[in-house]
Amino acid sequence: MRLLLVAATCLILACAANPGSAPAPSAAVSERGPAVSAAPAAPTDTPSQPVSLRVAYSELTPAQYSNWVAYEYGIYAKHGLDVQLSYITSAQTTTAVIGGDVDVALGGGFAAISSRLAGSDLMIFLGVTTFYPYEFMVTSDISGPADLRGKTLGISRFGSSSDVATRVALRYLGLDPDHDVTYLQVGSLAERFAAMKSGVIAGGLASPPQITPLKRQGFKSLLDLASTGLETLNNTGMASAAWLRANDATAQAFTDSIIEGFAYAKTHRAETEQVIAQYLKLDDPEEAAEAYDFYAVQHFRRVPLPAEQPVRDFLQEQAATDPRAAGARVEDFVDRRFVDRAVASGFVDQLYASQ
Repeated sequence: MRLLLVAATCLILACAANPGSAPAPSAAVSERGPAVSAAPAAPTDTPSQPVSLRVAYSELTPAQYSNWVAYEYGIYAKHGLDVQLSYITSAQTTTAVIGGDVDVALGGGFAAISSRLAGSDLMIFLGVTTFYPYEFMVTSDISGPADLRGKTLGISRFGSSSDVATRVALRYLGLDPDHDVTYLQVGSLAERFAAMKSGVIAGGLASPPQITPLKRQGFKSLLDLASTGLETLNNTGMASAAWLRANDATAQAFTDSIIEGFAYAKTHRAETEQVIAQYLKLDDPEEAAEAYDFYAVQHFRRVPLPAEQPVRDFLQEQAATDPRAAGARVEDFVDRRFVDRAVASGFVDQLYASQ
């Protein structure tokens, strides 16, 4: 599968020329952002030659900010990774990993679980976004939950994180997600946003920075799912179990890079907003600021452990129709050793020692 590259270069040569510091970000960001501050050494040895790693992300959402920051500000390169970063639609995430088109993908965890139940060896090893980063937005004619009965709602695809989250929201609002509404598979967040604007669907989940323009156009929020405190597997790191076994050091370097990306973003607001604006093609500074506040301030986490309770809940729900889920265990789907190592080594504490 030919994947669409979303960034021009990682400037690995700059890192090789000066291994003690991170390379400058790409031109789209470096004109506005200051140099990268020094960061603690990685807990694993950095290879003398960069290791090629194909990484894909499945949503154009600010939830990817740690990944984008790690790419643009040389954090991947500092950890010895020559990352080839690409964007693929959420419907193709698991297929891309299983088919060997990418090594690691950042996307919805429920799709990974469904894929493993169906016979793949996909494993979740990072929990990048473990809350529901959505507001349930509806058209102006919807005055309350009861008005949604008989309406069509947009999701990316059945079994995806957006599908699961939409059903959670409907239950929270007192509706029956299986009988009260109809679902239309319209694709990613950006495509749901477009479908709402065109009137194809009556509502759907949106997250910053899409909430601000939707409200400006008269759409309303029925529920802020992020404020409920419910855990989920919205954005996870996944790879095949075979690849993780064969590439232990590379998987660790990737995990450490994501963790360091979070730490960098925490103390570099302007640079992170610029990266978010660059990847989402935002012209409105207010939208980038809203996204930063939502992800890097209000719902910030130092340690991206995958949430385990949502796995149990999902398996229990699937067991009613899929006998393969009945005897499944959380550890069959989640590998937390890479995050645990980063914590046990003192790497995480080192990152935040001066903050």
